[in-house]
Amino acid sequence: MNDSKEAKILRANLLGGMDSYIRELGDEEIWWDWIAEGVPDECDEETLMEIAEEESEFIRITKFFYDLVKYDLENNN
Repeated sequence: MNDSKEAKILRANLLGGMDSYIRELGDEEIWWDWIAEGVPDECDEETLMEIAEEESEFIRITKFFYDLVKYDLENNN
């Protein structure tokens, strides 16, 4: 992936969106897993940019987000 500044900003925005999505689920168990393995609680823009700089970390968190969403859809609908 091209590690341009624009790509990092897009990844940071995606991470922020994932964080918002998980919080809006309202499932405390999923949220605890998310802040332990996804993005930290009270994550600010600077932290999101730091995570976005590490492509492998962004990919790991994205996969973890997928797993949590899949779990929620399979068990809470």
